Amino acid sequence: LGNQWGAEVSRSERADVAGGMRELGSHLLQTLDGFVFVVASDAKIMYISETASVQLGLSQVELTGNSLYDYVHPNDHEEMQAILTQLPEGLQQNCAHGEIEIARSFFVRMKCVLAKRNAGLTTGGYKVLHCSGYLKLKHYSLENAPYESCLQNLGLVAVGHSLPPSSITEIKMHINMFMFRAQLDFKMIFLDSRVSVLTGYEPQELIEKTLYNFVHVADVMHLRVAHHQLLLKGQVTTKYYRLLCKGGGWVWVQSYATIVHNSRSSRPHCVVSVNYVLTDIHERGVQVTHSARFVCTFSNEDSL
Repeated sequence: LGNQWGAEVSRSERADVAGGMRELGSHLLQTLDGFVFVVASDAKIMYISETASVQLGLSQVELTGNSLYDYVHPNDHEEMQAILTQLPEGLQQNCAHGEIEIARSFFVRMKCVLAKRNAGLTTGGYKVLHCSGYLKLKHYSLENAPYESCLQNLGLVAVGHSLPPSSITEIKMHINMFMFRAQLDFKMIFLDSRVSVLTGYEPQELIEKTLYNFVHVADVMHLRVAHHQLLLKGQVTTKYYRLLCKGGGWVWVQSYATIVHNSRSSRPHCVVSVNYVLTDIHERGVQVTHSARFVCTFSNEDSL
């Protein structure tokens, strides 16, 4: 730091630093391919970055100060309210003084007014976004009050971004990726040839079988939750899960799944999933019991 350590900073220098930080923040948001937003517990949008216009076609000025519910799909309002207000049981008693952050990760359909060629996948004017961040709370101690302390809900701070496109022609398929098409219950009807290199299974060995048959039993519930979100909202990114391999062991996988609609009837037709294999085979040669008895209980009424 040399002679600058402890030196007084002029107003113009502070302005230059602030401008540089804003520019850096803008570059980071562009790289992130998403937008940052801050929402109060009553769903009022306190701040949203300019990059929201790239994802939704809605300007920062238009969104700021309005209710998030004005832009969220009506069927997602109840879930959004829970995300903004629901707290873990016992938090009041167990929390320490100061600020508390509760992790939030969710999928929400938001209004999108971009031209169709730029909007990506939209259904009825809404686009599925994956949002992750935290609910921020502040802990107060109250003197001479009937309560020992209280929690103030400061709101949600999160990043929202679009899911990858569903069309195989829009995605560059790397050597650690494979694609499958499946019925709405995840019974596979087509797989590309890369699956054999990555898992040992030939495509014909997996066709007419459900994905659940080849998922590590400890990860079935994670996949089930993602499946439910997919049927409700049309797109989903799964958590990491273990896909069992033919020769024993498993690979860690993350899937980006989309429901494709029939062009004539507009009814849900099938699921297209692009799958990223993230590791080499673990525990090669160890046979893990398949979760073959898992039965998908979702009905077609749960779908879009």
